[in-house]
Amino acid sequence: MPGPAGVPRADIIPLLREGLSDRAIGRTLHTNPKRVGRIRRELGLPEAARGTTLTREQAWAAHTRPAGPDGEHLVWTGYHRAGTFPVLKYRSIDWSARRIAFEIEHGRPPVGRVLPDCDVPRCIRPACTTDEPMRQSDALYEQIFGAAA
Repeated sequence: MPGPAGVPRADIIPLLREGLSDRAIGRTLHTNPKRVGRIRRELGLPEAARGTTLTREQAWAAHTRPAGPDGEHLVWTGYHRAGTFPVLKYRSIDWSARRIAFEIEHGRPPVGRVLPDCDVPRCIRPACTTDEPMRQSDALYEQIFGAAA
């Protein structure tokens, strides 16, 4: 449930446990650093070391949890624009969580829309992400060799 600043306490706690400063968490999640400090004290966590900041990929990972029948897939626990579009707010920029997942796995920016290529609803596991050229080549391969190939 979101706190008075609009950011759920559950989104702040993993970043605190990673050792980020109150100010870095405030910037990343667009919340008041004083509120972050209050939560840190309530949890009995030490102050962060100076200069500690998360990379975009670390911030992304802090908002995922295991899912699927085998627990190897991931779903987004962070902000969802329009209730369905997973978004990471990082350094005052909105990033598509699916696009970040794609870049983690494939080492390049995606072309077009990124979608999961598995049966787990809303999966954002990097290995499950595909972009439009990948899906087009899969469809072409299936046309040539059939679904059984």
